[in-house]
Amino acid sequence: MTNPTLLVAKHTYLSRLKKKSFWWLIISPILLIAAAGLLGYGISYFSNDQPAKVAIIGPSTSREAINQSASKMNIKVSSITDEQSAQSALKKQTIDGILTLHDGQGTLVTQQKAPKIDKDQLQAVLSKLFLTTQAENYGLTARQTAALMTPFSLKTTVQNQSNQQDADNNQAAKAVISVAVTIIVLLIVSTYASLIGNEIANEKSSRIMETLLAASSAQAQYFGKLLGITGLLVTQLLSYVVLGVGANLFGQQIMMVKQALSYLTALTPAFLTYTFIFIIVATGLYLILAAIAASLVNDTSQVSQAMVPVTTLAMIPYVVGLASASNGGNNVVVRIFAYIPFMSQSTMPSLLANQYVNWWQALLSLTISLIALVALAQYGQKLYAKNVLSYSDENILKQLLASFKRS
Repeated sequence: MTNPTLLVAKHTYLSRLKKKSFWWLIISPILLIAAAGLLGYGISYFSNDQPAKVAIIGPSTSREAINQSASKMNIKVSSITDEQSAQSALKKQTIDGILTLHDGQGTLVTQQKAPKIDKDQLQAVLSKLFLTTQAENYGLTARQTAALMTPFSLKTTVQNQSNQQDADNNQAAKAVISVAVTIIVLLIVSTYASLIGNEIANEKSSRIMETLLAASSAQAQYFGKLLGITGLLVTQLLSYVVLGVGANLFGQQIMMVKQALSYLTALTPAFLTYTFIFIIVATGLYLILAAIAASLVNDTSQVSQAMVPVTTLAMIPYVVGLASASNGGNNVVVRIFAYIPFMSQSTMPSLLANQYVNWWQALLSLTISLIALVALAQYGQKLYAKNVLSYSDENILKQLLASFKRS
């Protein structure tokens, strides 16, 4: 790598690093995630159902047994014990329901807008009461009754998981990563493609590109800008790594942070490193396309037009990734996309996280993207050198297609 290239990379990196817009780019996703977390917590906190107030008409022993497990069923046992008073209270809406028990059968009547009652828990408690009563009627001893009511014990484990909690966290993390990587890549590609597009457009519109090329070369300008913008991406991703480590060290006392980190621990460092590298490589591919397209603009007003082919291409893996997040491993199209550069970054990490592919397949996909990155970088440098001093009023897309044909 030549010194002029490093100088351009340094200038591009530092000039953008000093701008408030770049730091806002880093902070804004964190603020959005924090706001979403607080909003979700607030909704959950204020929407917690109050227990349903239920009058129980039946034996006092049954009422006492249900009262002991009331919190599990989300109910509160009313002091009303006769049916006439209960029906009157239900009409006045001073209670939420009536549970009538008689001869091993039960009937639950509730208001239409009554808080939700855990009917499975209620069924379990009533079944236990019924079995106890039947055992007494058959003359069974307390020991025999206890043995009869002992539930069947079934233990479940997941291979390569230390405990069931880790397994649950792993599944939750895999479900999230399937969607998260797809969205993150699209946001990063859109943002950094626009950055390099504006970087080149600013120099062309101010007509200083000729001076820059006279002082260095098109190759130095091209690779320098790519390295500089990629450096900003690495800085952003490393910032999140540092914040994650800090949250892990100092945020364990905060319940919401601790719960979020419990899911992230299910993802191995190898997988996170792989995804980190893949995002950089994939973004590099799109940055090259963005640099080629931006070399055709005349001023900054044409940047958005020049970026349309890049963002359109990035939308394809985004749509496929979201559409196949639940069962991507069984989709032939997704499996093919997992090995195609520009597409694989939104599919292969998801397949790897959900264990639809092995590590050698994941590394093969990454290797293919790396080879494509090197080849496209060399090819793009030639197009950049041809187009960067061109000032045409023709449609950007037509110019782009024509430049590919000429090469």
